[in-house]
Amino acid sequence: MTRKKTLSILLVLAMVGVFCIGEAFSQEGRGRRSGDRGARMAEWRARMAERLKESLGATEEEWEVLSPLIEKVTTLSFQARMGGRFGRMRRGGAEGTSDQPQTEIAKATQALRELTEKEGATAEEFEAAMKALRQARAEVQKELAEARDALREVVTVKQEAQLVLWGLLE
Repeated sequence: MTRKKTLSILLVLAMVGVFCIGEAFSQEGRGRRSGDRGARMAEWRARMAERLKESLGATEEEWEVLSPLIEKVTTLSFQARMGGRFGRMRRGGAEGTSDQPQTEIAKATQALRELTEKEGATAEEFEAAMKALRQARAEVQKELAEARDALREVVTVKQEAQLVLWGLLE
């Protein structure tokens, strides 16, 4: 993998943090340590969003339009790249305790994982589970392409170039 591609992937993951991950930590009632982490994550997300806004040269009005489109792209990018790889990891480290809704990829990944642990699973069951996971991944890829197209339609060429550099557009 080239350095440029690696950097692009890392930037996309950072943007996911900007728009998605911090939300999980910012809810009240999680204790002092997680509350501190939530505040730090919210701060980090805000700084990253501001950096992206500045690099795009976006006005407040433009940012109101761009921000939800960028958030959708980052969320779908994360799902497409990470999918259900971390499906067993939940808040607090306990399996199955997350109150976040699972994506279709995560559900299909979990179903396939459980099937691999099941004694006597048939080839047909494996084929069906793998097909479901592949379909979920393909659907996210399709949604991601549509989200990127929608974002591309509202940015200038220079802004598009910045979003390519940030790894949000290809």
